[in-house]
Amino acid sequence: MSGSHLHLHHDHAGHAHHHHSHGGMRGSGKGFAWRVALAALCVAVALAAASLVQVREGEGALVTRFGEPVRIVLEPGLAWRLPAPIEATVPVDLRLHTTSSGLQDVGTRDGLRILVQAWVAWRVPANDADVSRFVRAVRNEPDEAARQIRSLLGSALQTTTSGFDLATLVNTNAHDVRIEAYEDELRKQIDA
Repeated sequence: MSGSHLHLHHDHAGHAHHHHSHGGMRGSGKGFAWRVALAALCVAVALAAASLVQVREGEGALVTRFGEPVRIVLEPGLAWRLPAPIEATVPVDLRLHTTSSGLQDVGTRDGLRILVQAWVAWRVPANDADVSRFVRAVRNEPDEAARQIRSLLGSALQTTTSGFDLATLVNTNAHDVRIEAYEDELRKQIDA
C-alpha cells in the first residue's frame, strides 16, 4: 500500500500492537479544496439565477432599482439585472386586449334614445415611453386601464351619437346609413 504501512510490535507481555500511518493529512486538504470550489460554484449559480430575467413573448419587463424605474426590456428572451433586493423586475403585458362599453343609453341629434355598444381593441405599444406611461398611469394594471377606457368610451358614445340623427344610424335604405362616419368620429374621440 503506498503511503501506508503496518507495524507490529510485541511487548514483553506478549501482546501485539498495531500502528497505522496514513501519511499525514494529505487527502483531507484536497477534499476541503473541492468543497470550497463546489460552494463557490453554487453561490455563482445562485447569483446568476437571481440576476437573470426571462421576458416572455407579448411582455415587457420594467427593471427597478430600489423601487425606481431604471430601464425597460422589450426583447423576448433572457436579460440581466442586479440581484434582489437591489433590482427587481415588473412584467408588463403588451398583448392585445379588448374592452366593451356595455350597453349605453344615448341620445341622437333628433332627440331619440338608442342603445349602443362599442368595443375597443387596445395594447401598450412596445416602446420605452409608452410602457413607462402605462405603468405610471394605471400602476401596470390592465383591469384599471380597461376601466378607464370604458369610462372614456361611454363619454365618446354620448358625444358622437348626439351628432347623428337616428335615420343615419338605423334605416331600411342602406344609402342613408352613415355607420362608417359614426365609427370614424368615435375613433377620433377615443384616439385623442
